[in-house]
Amino acid sequence: MSLDSHKRSLGHCTYCPKLCRFCCPAAEVEHRETVTPWGKMTLAEMVREGRVEPGGEAGEIFYHCFSCLHCRTHCTHRIDVPGAMIEARARVLESGGGPAAVDALLGKFQDTGNTTGDDLSKLLLDQIEAKYLEPDAQAVLFFGCDALRYESGLPKMIFDLLAELGVDYVAAHVGEDLCCGMPLYQAGDLEGFRAHAKKLQIALSRYRTIISPCPTCVYTFLGLYAQYDLAPKASVVHLSSFLGPLLAGKDPKKKLDGQYTYHDPCYLGRYLEKTKLPREMLSRVLNQPLLEPVWTGQDATCCGGGGLVPHVLPEAAKEAANQRMTQLKQTGAERIITACPGCIHQLSEAKDPLPVDSLTSILLQTYCS
Repeated sequence: MSLDSHKRSLGHCTYCPKLCRFCCPAAEVEHRETVTPWGKMTLAEMVREGRVEPGGEAGEIFYHCFSCLHCRTHCTHRIDVPGAMIEARARVLESGGGPAAVDALLGKFQDTGNTTGDDLSKLLLDQIEAKYLEPDAQAVLFFGCDALRYESGLPKMIFDLLAELGVDYVAAHVGEDLCCGMPLYQAGDLEGFRAHAKKLQIALSRYRTIISPCPTCVYTFLGLYAQYDLAPKASVVHLSSFLGPLLAGKDPKKKLDGQYTYHDPCYLGRYLEKTKLPREMLSRVLNQPLLEPVWTGQDATCCGGGGLVPHVLPEAAKEAANQRMTQLKQTGAERIITACPGCIHQLSEAKDPLPVDSLTSILLQTYCS
């Protein structure tokens, strides 16, 4: 892949009258044309043609993309702007002109296997019993770095819920590679991503099913690994898709009162096109109907947590979270539910946030009480 592989898309965007500007979180947060999908794609086309050098101030613009894919929802041509931005970022890194924050992030990933330097293996092993480390299990839970870092107690919650459902053939993936590698891809380090993907493909090859509570990890395995002919042989599913059939014929032990709204994660809603299942599951455990925000489903606004923007442009990421929190509050809800650990963290960082619950915690409360 290269910028040349996006030549048609770049041409379409360059001559488009900015019809997706209104749904771009970078444009809505920064209020300047340069960071609209049109602006970034036009600049990428100039880099592709050799009219602009990819490094320096120009190259930094390519990191003003949340990879939320919301622009494609309103694009007649279904243009993949985030994909083009990744190739543009790769050109930036090749030129040696990447943002300092990206260089620091890549250095930390090389040293620790994740972007923050956390000991993810310890975080996981401190939360699960030895019986869930069975190497010959049929299925494996790949938690991902955001789930381990931001959702305290999630591994235990999931295994408790599986035990309640009589599922005893799922183990936890442990080892030094507990991140799917998406940060490398989003940084533009495509060779580093390929190498990381190859290691994980081998580590996960003995399982028949890979389950993850992180939709970003699921899409990385299904969509991005496949681009490098490294797609896992196993079936890869989001936790909600694995639990859905198991819970379909089971009555909850209790239902929850209160006014809830649901935030659609970008990777679960737009990339994986899973918007109905979480709502169906919640309809069986809540006494009141979900209060839907104006921007919902595949039209949901990004929480601000994607595209490495929180690392490179933390203030822009926080303002995107503030804007999404305002939309969710306008529903009149008392609490927010979502199905992505990264979204839970980012929304919780917004100004005066509502409490944010994971879909898993809601299911645990209602089926295991």
